Amino acid sequence: MNARTARQWMVTHEWMVKPMAQVEWIEGKGLLVWLAEVFSALGTGLYLVALFFSQSHPKAAFWGGILGWVGIAIFKLPLHFLYLGKPWRFWRAFPPVSNAWKTSWFARGIVFTMIFLGLGAVQLVLQGLMAYGVETGAGIDAANWVFMILAGVTCVVTAVYCGFAMSYCKSVPFWNTGLLPFVFLFMGVADGLALIMGVGLVTGEEVIPAAESVTRWLLIANALLIIFYLVNASYQSSTAELSVKELVRGHVAWVFWGGIVLLGIVVPFVISIVGLFAEEATGLLIFAIVCHTIGAFSLKYGVLKVGIYRPILPKAHAY
Repeated sequence: MNARTARQWMVTHEWMVKPMAQVEWIEGKGLLVWLAEVFSALGTGLYLVALFFSQSHPKAAFWGGILGWVGIAIFKLPLHFLYLGKPWRFWRAFPPVSNAWKTSWFARGIVFTMIFLGLGAVQLVLQGLMAYGVETGAGIDAANWVFMILAGVTCVVTAVYCGFAMSYCKSVPFWNTGLLPFVFLFMGVADGLALIMGVGLVTGEEVIPAAESVTRWLLIANALLIIFYLVNASYQSSTAELSVKELVRGHVAWVFWGGIVLLGIVVPFVISIVGLFAEEATGLLIFAIVCHTIGAFSLKYGVLKVGIYRPILPKAHAY
């Protein structure tokens, strides 16, 4: 075996003897997965928050729901299809053409996303009729509640399916936990609360105080959930611990501390506290919304970037 062949053999089998970072979902074409999941979190979070405010602030809920729906239909879904090798065959994930939905969270995600878009479109039409007084009959109200429930359930599944798909990756211990879907869901809802406040600025409805109140508690809950997630991963395996170190102290630390912690949690929380003692400052509110959004991009990027494959040989040493 000459030196060149030896080098090729070592590179080919390097993943067998030490942890290797995954790049399929975060580098090159894999960046489409990252962007798709960011828009999924923003879109589903905003739509769910809009459902929450649909009775008390119908106009803000209507336009917030539309923006959330558009985020899924125009950004999230097309980006996923572009990532696929043959996106025009997406219909093969649907029953009865395929039974892939029984075993694949990605197939389930596509199916439930399409169902959500259909149910959500009907619900938004009903919400719009009620918000602008075109029709306020008891039948419209009852139908709206039915579609709110159905669209809300499918929206939640759309929000968490990526987390479940990642949690089933046993080869990446950092993702292999049931906490991941909840981290994605709760952070998405927090982002949705920030975006609905932006919608409130445009529609003029007093949705901001209520949204800020919920946001304060949710940011605290999200911070504790992320801490628990990282601590749990540190004790899960040596490879997962390596992912945590890479996220907190390694090359991705700037994303964690700057994007997730500072801009995604601390700054919005401080601004919400300031809002308790000061008059409404539109500039600060817009800045908080931007920080929330940057935090959404940072969270998905950080989690995907530090995904590290477990080595096949159990006694292999880490980097």
